[in-house]
Amino acid sequence: MAEEYSILLQKEKEGAPIKDLVTDFELVCLSFPFQLGVEAKDVVTDDWVEENGEDSFVPDVLTLKAYNVDIEVGYKGNEGTALTMVDSFIDYLIGLDGFGVKLKIYNPHTNVGRQGVRFLKYEPDISFKSNGEEVYTFKITFRVEDPKTRIVL
Repeated sequence: MAEEYSILLQKEKEGAPIKDLVTDFELVCLSFPFQLGVEAKDVVTDDWVEENGEDSFVPDVLTLKAYNVDIEVGYKGNEGTALTMVDSFIDYLIGLDGFGVKLKIYNPHTNVGRQGVRFLKYEPDISFKSNGEEVYTFKITFRVEDPKTRIVL
């Protein structure tokens, strides 16, 4: 079972292996939101000038908007190795593993998981070196295109 400071990832393409942030990329999850975004899509409305209020066309079931989620990730290892590990992770996220870019993600610490996820942005944060080791932190922004389906371990 994955450690609580890991994230499990699997591409949605048939036959894609499950990847563990810790064991496969030597990275750790520093922050993962406990609740992911839930917001209803806008309904169609008419705002007639000659009438009070508005005239909304509300469906029986509201649909949800896609949203972005930011995950903080960290690395600690020998000096000069951080960027190699980060590059390996980014290569995976952008599809260079041959299994596409759509992901299922699951965080064992929060028990939160979603499908229909894709990489959006990488932002470096902190980097320092000391006594032959380096520590590097960064943020990954994912786009969650399927805001409803939950992924469980």
